[in-house]
Amino acid sequence: MGIALNQTSDASVVRLDGVIDISVAAELKAALVEAVASGKAVRISAEAVTELDVSAYQLLWAAGREGKRSGAELALTGEMPEPVRKSIEEMGLEACALFE
Repeated sequence: MGIALNQTSDASVVRLDGVIDISVAAELKAALVEAVASGKAVRISAEAVTELDVSAYQLLWAAGREGKRSGAELALTGEMPEPVRKSIEEMGLEACALFE
């Protein structure tokens, strides 16, 4: 469970697993900063997330903005679990794409 960063020759993959909330915000930020700084495409794997709070959502959104600014393409891979999608709606963030 938690956050893992894997580097391949063409992408940085950030895998999220379990509860991604304020308790792991520093770890998430560090992984996202390293992934974006690599200059490679960044893939966020969120299929195993069971909970995503507003602090995690904010970090993902900020990484998407920074990636766009620096030319590192960010994208979600796979499907985000339905309970996580519902919590995003409950936070009122469904209209805010993670990576625009």
